[in-house]
Amino acid sequence: MKNDKAQIEDWVAEYLSYWEKYDVDGIMSFYSDTMSYHDMPSGEVVEYKDLRQYIIDTFNLTKDYSLKLNENTIIEGNTAFIYWTQSYVSSDTGRRVKVEGVEFIVFRDDKIQRIHEFYEYQTTASVLMPSPGTDSYFEKLTKLGLTKEMTEQISKELNEYLEKEKPFLEPDLALATVAEHLGYTRNQISFVINHLLDKTFYDLINGCRIDHAVASMKRADNNLSILELGFDAGFNSVSGFYSAFKKHTDKTPAQYLRELNRAN
Repeated sequence: MKNDKAQIEDWVAEYLSYWEKYDVDGIMSFYSDTMSYHDMPSGEVVEYKDLRQYIIDTFNLTKDYSLKLNENTIIEGNTAFIYWTQSYVSSDTGRRVKVEGVEFIVFRDDKIQRIHEFYEYQTTASVLMPSPGTDSYFEKLTKLGLTKEMTEQISKELNEYLEKEKPFLEPDLALATVAEHLGYTRNQISFVINHLLDKTFYDLINGCRIDHAVASMKRADNNLSILELGFDAGFNSVSGFYSAFKKHTDKTPAQYLRELNRAN
């Protein structure tokens, strides 16, 4: 039976209230046992059996968490479209983080069947950074089963993997895929990227993609269009390529290419 708009709005409000309260059981109570969460920026898909731990890990990485809806929920059939802003302090980096996103929540009867989520991070200066040598830093290392030497080794292996095998050329590359390939846990890889490289996973991968696109632009035999350059570098959308290019070079792809052509 088709759910009516008012009922879905009530379900969404209750579901989001559990996120605001860090209530893992409440969140899980809304999920169908065939539920899947699609993290669109990373390409990662989390199935029902892994969702509880995924949510716990998410909460463990946040402090001073708040969630705000930017507009009224839009209901189309059994799908709710919500626009939101999250604000929290990252437990990994100590930075104040603002995340803006849109979420597509598909209901079947009174359960959530599928979620597709798009988002973009904005970070501020570090406010609680657990620097190497501090108690909080070593506590995090111990919790993850890491040592200082291990983090340096992971960083070396990660850089070699990115440089030699170029996994970032795959549009659906996810943190879990990188961790599995290198033989470490998702959280261990995340810790190294955040602390040793001082980046998010998405910034790291997109930075590699932009470097690849720029190198292609500079080749004398390059005959790819700007859009082809983006897709060739591993981006799966035009907006994603333009946004990342501007962030990493402070220019649009067209501006950068024009300057290259003038210099040559």
